[in-house]
Amino acid sequence: MDLNQPSLYSKPSYSPKKVEPKASYYDMIVFSPVRWNFIFQRPQHIVSRLAKKRNILFVELPIDFDANEKGEINLVMINDQITVLQPKVAHIDDLREILQTYVTNDIVSIGLFFSPIFSSFLEVFTFDKVVYDCVTDSGKSSHRSFEMQEKEGHLIAEADLILTNEQTIYDAKYKDHPNVHCLPDLSEQYHGKSMPTAILDRTAERMEVLIRSCRNYGVLI
Repeated sequence: MDLNQPSLYSKPSYSPKKVEPKASYYDMIVFSPVRWNFIFQRPQHIVSRLAKKRNILFVELPIDFDANEKGEINLVMINDQITVLQPKVAHIDDLREILQTYVTNDIVSIGLFFSPIFSSFLEVFTFDKVVYDCVTDSGKSSHRSFEMQEKEGHLIAEADLILTNEQTIYDAKYKDHPNVHCLPDLSEQYHGKSMPTAILDRTAERMEVLIRSCRNYGVLI
């Protein structure tokens, strides 16, 4: 799945509003390279459904900012369950200490990672369960930096559950982890048309079951 390609997911109706930055309790923190207000894709459709039972913080990559705004954030409330955090930092790792001040709970039930670029946040929070949704198998590609390969290796080692959207990615990952599952997007079957809501709901429901049932594979005993 190319996260920069047009979406076949039906986008729900939202009325986002910027809110005053303040600390809150979150059941799940999502780390995504795809911005919430970009083309509606797998991260948004999964998170919007998981949010029916959870209060979720959706952390994006840094946005552009003026020099006097460095270290600040934008908080955008998508609805009562989903809040988007847009950091104004030079590098994603600069957000580590800042992010802690906006999350009141020391232990977060679920950390959902859509990219290994956020793997350093595994040391910032204690997650009951770590989920890595891998939709691009570039871990061993020649053009990918050694640093990114290390980040993905760290994320895989700490993850309790790894999900993929394609069989080829599953084949590449299942040897690296004991709990890998393929949840395909099924978009090819709809020939450019938006997928039915029932299909999207079923994918999110399967993910919900896998999260609830997964053991703490990332914990070394």
